[in-house]
Amino acid sequence: MKAIILAAGKGERLQPFTNDIPKSLLRIDDQTILENQINHLKKCDIDEINVVVGFAYQKVEEFLSSLNIINIKINTIFNPFWNSTNSLFSLWCARNVLDKDTVLLNGDDVFELQVLRKIISNKEEICVPYKVKDKYAAEDMKVKIENDLVCSIGKNISDINGESVGIRVFRGEGLQILKRSLEIEIRTEKFNKKWYASAIDRILKRGHKVSSIDIGDLYWHDVDYPNDLENARANSNIITSVNKNNLRVV
Repeated sequence: MKAIILAAGKGERLQPFTNDIPKSLLRIDDQTILENQINHLKKCDIDEINVVVGFAYQKVEEFLSSLNIINIKINTIFNPFWNSTNSLFSLWCARNVLDKDTVLLNGDDVFELQVLRKIISNKEEICVPYKVKDKYAAEDMKVKIENDLVCSIGKNISDINGESVGIRVFRGEGLQILKRSLEIEIRTEKFNKKWYASAIDRILKRGHKVSSIDIGDLYWHDVDYPNDLENARANSNIITSVNKNNLRVV
């Protein structure tokens, strides 16, 4: 299995922390968000990681080249329009590496190892995990679930069952379904402003089955605002404890 990490954005909502570096290089404890993701992926036997870069891409590539990495291949894919596009276009830039079972991650996801293990354990062709919360913010990507299947996804849906976790798995025919949906979505009006969840929504509307999995009380958080970063750092013992010394900067 391979991984794609979408990390091209500038993270303007996290300024001034992201004035000069992308949020994937922000530190939680003694690791960056990106390093923590790579550590978790390595623990789950992922053998290839493709990082879609954009803002400050030189710093991301320099950081990756400084890691002492064994038995895992790491590539970068450049989104030249990172300043005017969203995750849909970043994933479209990576469409050529969607050629075997893939786990997709957003570059601002922080989570404990068991979250990734639980998601990868689902063997359905498409799996969209979610987390139940007491309340949901307007910017949360929400899901509606029926009989363990996702029936809608978006920021403005009703009958919310949880927040969509930014780690999703596509296997077998699910990869081809995703690629076809991407090719249609990239031709729509205002495609540059869309998250790639719009491609999942298109998959749902075409009647394809998308499985779900509730991550329960396991720790996952997307880092959009300074308070999110504070939350991640406050929980760094949960997020990074099993990964100490897996990778090191040389």
